[in-house]
Amino acid sequence: MNHELENNSNHKDLLRILAACGAECDVTFNASLDNDRTDELTRVIRLCRDCANICYATARFVGSDSEHARHLARECAEICRSCAEACENNVDKEHECKPCAKICRACEEACRSFAGVEA
Repeated sequence: MNHELENNSNHKDLLRILAACGAECDVTFNASLDNDRTDELTRVIRLCRDCANICYATARFVGSDSEHARHLARECAEICRSCAEACENNVDKEHECKPCAKICRACEEACRSFAGVEA
């Protein structure tokens, strides 16, 4: 079996959660822009955008078996943690924040596991 294909197969769960986290952050980002509280949600909006971007980038690095994938996964875990915390602080007021916080926590854990870093 091709080494790259074997490696991608081994990381398919991580790639799947990175894609899901990126997509959910995009949804929350867009919903927050259309919100009456947009000014109050500026930090959440920016973190969701950053989180989506780092998740997509990390997926590309993991998928291509880059020597920098683990480093990027560590950074991704940190941004996912920040995004989850910001969303958790807005769950009571913004329904779209709940699924974002949940997937960000799961993605943080998956990235930490991949990178060999404890929380």
